[in-house]
Amino acid sequence: MSQIDSPNVIPPFASPLPARVPKSEFVAGRLSLAFCNTVALPDAADRLGDAAALMGWADRAGFKAFAPPAPDVFTGLLEVREILRVIFTALATGRAPDAAALDRLAALAPPLHLSWNDAENRAEPQPQDLDPLGSLRDAIVRDAIALLTGPDVIRIKQCPAEDCRWFFFDTSKNGKRRWCAMSDCGVKAKVNRYRGRHMAAF
Repeated sequence: MSQIDSPNVIPPFASPLPARVPKSEFVAGRLSLAFCNTVALPDAADRLGDAAALMGWADRAGFKAFAPPAPDVFTGLLEVREILRVIFTALATGRAPDAAALDRLAALAPPLHLSWNDAENRAEPQPQDLDPLGSLRDAIVRDAIALLTGPDVIRIKQCPAEDCRWFFFDTSKNGKRRWCAMSDCGVKAKVNRYRGRHMAAF
């Protein structure tokens, strides 16, 4: 099971995250959003800064790669991330996504292959025979397209904490979840408000 399925698990990072970054890298709850969160702040280190970092993240996401990616594969995945960040940032701030970014994402959509399942009496998508990082790329793109074309697109949110700004998928019943994680940025905000009121009293 990937750690996306267990979002409260703290992944075994080779080096610690910046202290201000949420503790679980898969708190977003969706693969495409978690992928975007590998870099969030303008001054945050890119956690996919090299091939080894990408392989580690892919492994934690359930796509274990046994060989470093070719340069074009590595660059291609980072380009996917930037396209998605443009789209998700617009949606999280109440704006329509850039049409060019949507077109670029659509062009990346993996081809659909179908096979017939006699037992279920229906056609089923047939996965391509790809290497793990190719499968990761396709899974990220498919997840993003599913989000953008489904009824839950309004649940794509961005944490309002200035030292976070991570994307997340709002699974709350009323659709009013505010923080990437109440146990992280939410608690920090409460503490800061308390301290502010306490200081104002003096």
